[in-house]
Amino acid sequence: MKHPFLPVLLPLLLCSALAHGAPFYEGKSLAHPAIHAAQDSGLDVAFLKEKDGVNGYYCECTSSSSKTFQLDQFGNAVIRSVFYASLDKESDSSVQTMLVLFRQGDRNGLRAYRYHRGSGKYRRLDGLQPALNRIAAQGGSPNAGTVKAALAKLAPMDYSVPRGKSGNADFDAIDHTQGTIVGYYSDEGKPVAGAGKEAITYKKTFQKKGDHYLTASYTLYSDAGAGILPNYRLWQVTWETAPQQFTGSEDGPSVLYSLAWDDGSVVERGQYVKGKRQGLWVREGMHEGSEKGHYVNGLQEGMWHFDYPKQSESGMYRAGKREGRWTVLNYADEDEVTGFDTYAGGQLNGPHERRMGGKLQTRGTYVNGTRHGAWITEDGEGSFIDGLRDGPWKLKLKDKVTQSVTFVKGKKQGEALDTDAQGALRVRDHYQAGVLEGSRTRYLGPAGKEYVVYTATYRNGQLDGREQAFDDSGKILRLDTLWDNGKKQGLDARYYPNGKPERLAVIDQGRLLTHLREYYEDGQLLNDIHRCTFKEYGSTRDDVCEYHHMYYPDGKPQYYYAFQYGQRQEGYSNYPNGKRKDELLVDRAADTSVFNAYYESGQLKCTEPRSGHSTRTVNGQTMISYASADRDGDNICYHPNGKVASIYTFRKRVLVECGKRYDDTGKQTFPGPEGCPPPRQVDYPIGL
Repeated sequence: MKHPFLPVLLPLLLCSALAHGAPFYEGKSLAHPAIHAAQDSGLDVAFLKEKDGVNGYYCECTSSSSKTFQLDQFGNAVIRSVFYASLDKESDSSVQTMLVLFRQGDRNGLRAYRYHRGSGKYRRLDGLQPALNRIAAQGGSPNAGTVKAALAKLAPMDYSVPRGKSGNADFDAIDHTQGTIVGYYSDEGKPVAGAGKEAITYKKTFQKKGDHYLTASYTLYSDAGAGILPNYRLWQVTWETAPQQFTGSEDGPSVLYSLAWDDGSVVERGQYVKGKRQGLWVREGMHEGSEKGHYVNGLQEGMWHFDYPKQSESGMYRAGKREGRWTVLNYADEDEVTGFDTYAGGQLNGPHERRMGGKLQTRGTYVNGTRHGAWITEDGEGSFIDGLRDGPWKLKLKDKVTQSVTFVKGKKQGEALDTDAQGALRVRDHYQAGVLEGSRTRYLGPAGKEYVVYTATYRNGQLDGREQAFDDSGKILRLDTLWDNGKKQGLDARYYPNGKPERLAVIDQGRLLTHLREYYEDGQLLNDIHRCTFKEYGSTRDDVCEYHHMYYPDGKPQYYYAFQYGQRQEGYSNYPNGKRKDELLVDRAADTSVFNAYYESGQLKCTEPRSGHSTRTVNGQTMISYASADRDGDNICYHPNGKVASIYTFRKRVLVECGKRYDDTGKQTFPGPEGCPPPRQVDYPIGL
């Protein structure tokens, strides 16, 4: 039989092999069909028969730098089945578990692996192995269906997180796949029915000693603010007398496990007595830092030490509240920050100090948790009353400038003076309840010889009145503007360093109202625009009105057009050599107009005759406009040598025939001998 697609298929297969390379298991004896792009990881997985028995491997074989990792060793085994089961709650972050069912001699074996996205490697689920051993040891021949059914009966738990060693033999010997569930609880610790949506935590008991039960708690809550976890994690192991209660019956040693990271490490350990912490408790972890101190009847008591990644604190507790002096060491900056705080009844009360590299940063006193009295802070010196700045203050500004100002109940009030490092006055402001109110003046010059370079007036934090700025000598006016409640109103002027005007405008509520004139530095007029505000088509806008004139540095006109409420009516523009660039000529008696454009040589470039006018209603009045009249007549364009370049004839805006085009020798180039091409057929969709 012939295979018509074989000549096509073979090159494709060859290209695929060359692109991806030969599989890492090529030429080796497989103990089970290889898995390409496994559904949990996307990696290739293979079980190979080797000298020491069957070994499993996986590889992300997509580049020349790919590495092969060993999954596990199975000894003298027969791999019967590889399949997947979902042990997590279904979510975007859930990962399926890969199970390997095998047989060694006359015994069945079962192992589970979870792909860890962060490391890109598989982890064997050792915590699940006791349950897998029980399932494999059951009579008969287990298969994927019976294994999944048995796993579904287990209490939910994330077995991919390894369990850290606590050092307590009873705790470390727990088989978490067994035990008796004694209750499910909400995020408030209230009992709920079954493993429903409200069940955030559940508890199991294992062995019993007298009236004490070895109890483990599992939760969906992450202590790193990551929200709800994909599955329950081991949280706490302790001895309890009434484990069905969420809390309150702990009695004996206890450990808590990390929920913030995937290491499952023990992060806290200590002792309970009748539901309350008692004696030494230690909290420590690779990520969390450490806390160490004693409890008495459930309350912190005596010396405590807190050591976090960037800060440490140590001091005394009395009945669960900080008391006396606490020393502080901060590593957040390049130099160590040292200091102390004083507490009374858990509240800041008394002296406070911080130093960086031995240099004083802050010093003052707290009263009932708030700053009170004289203080040195990072941004200045002054007094507080009930946590608010009050009275004279000397604030530190940038570039070693200081500001002397009075505060009233936390807000600046009255005159504020900014002085530089040499004592020269730089700014004089005035405040009312923390808001600029009154004059603002800026100065230059040495101490005792300061002069004004800027003045302005504020009302309720907004510029209001006249604003003036001078050059660095204080003699030449550079800016002169009038303001009304934060918006420019009236004259807005800018001046060159030589004192001559650069820009003069009249503004109304922040919008250019009438004239705008701009000048060259020698005083020659550059730009002259008259603008106005008007209403058209139901909306109000401002645009050019009456005229827009521009001039070259030698005073010759560059642009000279008349405008009617934003629409150009008639006028011209010129080249720098004084020759015409374009012009719009209007014959109102004949109700016609023409637009002409020219080359810089003076040769006519194009002429466009027009007829009629448009009508518009502005400010309630109807008027005629020549800005968009109909093209009417022969539109003729010329080459620079004066030869005709094109002729298009219009009748009331409509093109007659197809026009003519010529090269610069006068030879017609369009249309050809066949005449005008047929008009383009436009297809309009129907039924849209």
